[in-house]
Amino acid sequence: MGILDFLRGKRRAKTDPAIAELAAAIERNLRALGLFVESRPHGAAFVEIRASTSQKLVTTPGDAEASGVALLLAGKYDPPALVFEQINSVAPGLGGRMVGAVMDGLRAGPGVLRQVKVNDLSPIQRDGRRWWEHMAARHADIDWRITHDPDDTHWPAPARMADDVTRTPDFLHKQKKLDELAREFGCDPSRVTLSPEKRVFDFLGQSFASEGEATPDGRVTIYYDSQMSDARLGCCLAHELQHLRYFTVRDAYNAEPAGGPLHLAFEAFTPELLAAQRGVSNYSNEHWDAWKGAAPPRLFSDELAEGGSEPINETIAEVAKALYNWGPDVRINPIWRELREAVDAAYATLKD
Repeated sequence: MGILDFLRGKRRAKTDPAIAELAAAIERNLRALGLFVESRPHGAAFVEIRASTSQKLVTTPGDAEASGVALLLAGKYDPPALVFEQINSVAPGLGGRMVGAVMDGLRAGPGVLRQVKVNDLSPIQRDGRRWWEHMAARHADIDWRITHDPDDTHWPAPARMADDVTRTPDFLHKQKKLDELAREFGCDPSRVTLSPEKRVFDFLGQSFASEGEATPDGRVTIYYDSQMSDARLGCCLAHELQHLRYFTVRDAYNAEPAGGPLHLAFEAFTPELLAAQRGVSNYSNEHWDAWKGAAPPRLFSDELAEGGSEPINETIAEVAKALYNWGPDVRINPIWRELREAVDAAYATLKD
């Protein structure tokens, strides 16, 4: 058994049994629709599920090739909730059937997740309601919380059509550049996606447009912005790929017993030492300011669950961004630079 296989078993063993049962029920229902399904636990009470008609697990709204859905079972939210992250359907009615399959799975564990959350950015339909409002009415026994963050995602048709955006010279240029950058970083370009979607997230009580996202399944999504320069595109990718390396090392670290080689390699980076350094950029310092844990964050811990932000993970990613942007001679906190180098060295060993 490889270390990643061992890790997956370890993480599943730690998942809250009630959440795990819900995830299993939802997975069965989605597979019954003929979908490819992938489930990823993140800590004790978070499980991410993606399902798609494509083996590539495409879930991006507006994709013309495949239907899919991505969701999160968030047992530590207040209240515990199922969050729909993305959904796309190219077959009439399949979107509704996917939601129905998830809702039937949710009903298998009444009271485990007490709310369904979705940020509805679908166009207003002829009856004056959005698509998700119809889904909520169809499953009225479920407690729904639907938000409609104002942004330019609601482009007037037909300009909102993903095909129109993805065929523009600027989008095609950035897509080619992103492939080149991925290879430059030693990453398989198929793991990096340029998405026409606008992704909005809430942080510190405000809404922000996301430039990119890395997920523990080894994928990076960069959200298309016509104003993003090639240099900024490279900085964004450097930041997100550092997250992927961190995820891999974090998982291996948590899978081994105390006193293992990774524990010894990182034992000098104590919570007190890292908290005393704070971040290396405004963005990483915002994560330090937002930390709500009773004690300083621990390296390779589930920072989001424990303190509501990710100061360590984000600071290391910002170091990678600074090194790409300014070169190896950039003046940056030596402790954070050393930690980033240690993470990369451990990742290289695990990858081999």
